[in-house]
Amino acid sequence: MIKGCSFCGGLFEGNAKKKYCSPKCKKNYENSKRGMDKAQPPPNNHRQQVSTLKRPSWLDETAAAYWDKVAPMLVERGHLNILSEDAFAELCDLHSRLIDINRAINASESDRTLLQIDDKTQSLKESGLSDIKRKYSARFMDYCKQFYLTPLSNRGNFGLNKPEEPIKKEADGFDD
Repeated sequence: MIKGCSFCGGLFEGNAKKKYCSPKCKKNYENSKRGMDKAQPPPNNHRQQVSTLKRPSWLDETAAAYWDKVAPMLVERGHLNILSEDAFAELCDLHSRLIDINRAINASESDRTLLQIDDKTQSLKESGLSDIKRKYSARFMDYCKQFYLTPLSNRGNFGLNKPEEPIKKEADGFDD
């Protein structure tokens, strides 16, 4: 049976299962299909999720402001979706609580310092606010790592399409 090659269009003789005139044409056809897949970016379904992700109503003003500031970037990167929405709300709440604790510590009343004198042993001990701040800070950083919000975990572009600024060389008096 004489057929046309699926890649080059040339005529060849072969059975009904054979689609290419040579192994080279078959390989070239497969490579061309792979190249087309890479040329077309995968559909970005994350933008569709923006409309379904809504800030929880139980967040206070500080937590809501943090949500509004960080959530669009995380959705764009693909790190925030329906499944991680509750965990991110918890992160926002922790951020708000840490702000409140820092305000209380900075008020610097005599009984709200980071270290207090123990009445029994007359030695310094960690205050209650300091202990809470340390625990909340540790939990906050764990959540931040999960959403790639720390400097170490935030290396790379993560799919954001912002053009890079060219590095400007300043004249330092030396010739290259």
